[in-house]
This record gives sequence, structure tokens and C-alpha cells, in this order.
Amino acid sequence: KEAENEAWQQILAEDGIIEGCDDEDGDVVDDTGELSQLTGKPTPQDVILCAVPVCAPYSVLSQYKYRVKLTPGAVKRGKASKQCVEMFLHSENDKKKSDDVGTKRDNDLIKLVNENEWVQAIIGDVRITSAGASKVAKKQKGNKGKSK
Repeated sequence: KEAENEAWQQILAEDGIIEGCDDEDGDVVDDTGELSQLTGKPTPQDVILCAVPVCAPYSVLSQYKYRVKLTPGAVKRGKASKQCVEMFLHSENDKKKSDDVGTKRDNDLIKLVNENEWVQAIIGDVRITSAGASKVAKKQKGNKGKSK
């Protein structure tokens, strides 16, 4: 047990999360450095490693670049997640800036997020109330009718 604890202390010290592993009382793990690297509104100069879907109160997400408003409704989580992804990939802002490098990068990262992660981030049965949500819903219904 002590060897395992010392190994973790050494790994954390190497990563710069704790100052050192000399005194056992004063070692406090500082994980705020990792949290400060997360952003909801990336700039073109930012190095983005991955996209993370989150579900939070709409007022908290007001500064996020990609957001939808979820309210209680009848749409299942899987279908709602697909609609959200479609809205993010085909938003009006992206059509205006189709040659923007940041937008292409964002779309690629959105596509890389696993569908299961999107579904897990969304709460129960919802209704998407956001600009363009009705267009995406109609488009999906139209595609479903054509495939039959």
C-alpha cells in the first residue's frame, strides 16, 4: 500500500501537479491547472485535443460556441443527440465562415466524439429549443421517409 502511494506521489511530482514527495503532510494535489485548460469558446490559436459534450444550465453555457437548449419533451436521448450534432455541423454561422480553419477543425472534432458520449451527456427525454432545431428535425424526418 505504501509503495503504491509513493509511486503515485512520484508520478504526480513528475507531472508538476504537486511540488515534491518529501513530506507527506504538505502534499496537496492541485488539479485546477487541468481545469483551466478547458474552454467553451476556442480561438483559432488554441491547440484543441478533443471535444467534450457537457450538459449544464443554459445560462452557464451562454459563452459556449456550440450549445443547444434542452427542455423536457418527448424526443429520446439518442435521437436528440443526433439532432444536436447535425445542428452543430450545419449551423448558420459555419455556412458563412465555411473557409475558416477553426470551423473546419471544430467540425472534425465534433465528428470524432463517440455517439455514446453524446447520449450519456444528455438528460432523459427532451425537446431541443434552439435556432435551427426545427429545420434539422424536419430534415431527419424527410431522410427517414426517403429511406423506406
